[in-house]
Amino acid sequence: MSGFGGGFDNGGDTPSRGGGSSDGAKPRRNYDEQTLIPVTARMVHSALGDPSGGTDLTLSDGRPLHMVKLVAAVRNHEERSTNVFIDVEDGTGLVSVKVWVNEGDECSAAAALRRDAATDHTYIRVIGQVREFDGQRQIVANDVRPVSSGNELTYHLLEVAHSYEKHLRMQSDAATGMGMGMGMGMGVGIGKMASVAPPRGGMGMGAQGYGGGPGVGSGLDDAIIQVIKTMGPNSGSGIHVDEITAQVASQGYSAMEIKNVINNLSNEGHIYSTIDENHYQYAE
Repeated sequence: MSGFGGGFDNGGDTPSRGGGSSDGAKPRRNYDEQTLIPVTARMVHSALGDPSGGTDLTLSDGRPLHMVKLVAAVRNHEERSTNVFIDVEDGTGLVSVKVWVNEGDECSAAAALRRDAATDHTYIRVIGQVREFDGQRQIVANDVRPVSSGNELTYHLLEVAHSYEKHLRMQSDAATGMGMGMGMGMGVGIGKMASVAPPRGGMGMGAQGYGGGPGVGSGLDDAIIQVIKTMGPNSGSGIHVDEITAQVASQGYSAMEIKNVINNLSNEGHIYSTIDENHYQYAE
């Protein structure tokens, strides 16, 4: 056990080891519920449980806690035949990360990243889903790798704050937009405006997303996701951006448009990078 920081609410005790999630078969979540949320260990532990007794978790600000990203220091790790448990802390608390080992099904580069991440006293980046087993919350990782530089921890903490502020801003803008939409609807029919169709865009901003690109569920989004879902199972290292572009460009999209949407899908947690930032797999 190493001494990264101290003063945690849970006293730094190692979480109990669960054999896995007790979740049964569940219907596929909506896109909005799969957004990748940057979090701290404290946010994972303080998330609110489902009052109906289900397995869904919700942050205190109302965001559903599904796919998360965490950057933290490795305190301890335990290797098993089928999985690896990694205890990490980030200055706010301690959380356990479970990484499944798929011998023979993963490429050598992905296996090397996993081994490098399971090293005490190093900082790692984790992308995965929050699960609860025997009363203990853990992150079941889709991707785990050592950080590329010390700046990644600082950037992650800034991203946590930015994500929270963006959520509050979107809630405020949605409320404002609803009021504006009602006002505009009541104005239609006055004078010459009755014969003028509302311009495309404008109040339709929500369909395009705040990033200015195609929104989730658009034709380009769906095309990229379909390519990765179709080709991904046959590639342990993920699908290269160039392969995705070659498959999708024939539908009339430019390489720049495709690259931008890939980045958006990755940021929102629909896909995730594997051996590097140019290879992607679909986030189930």
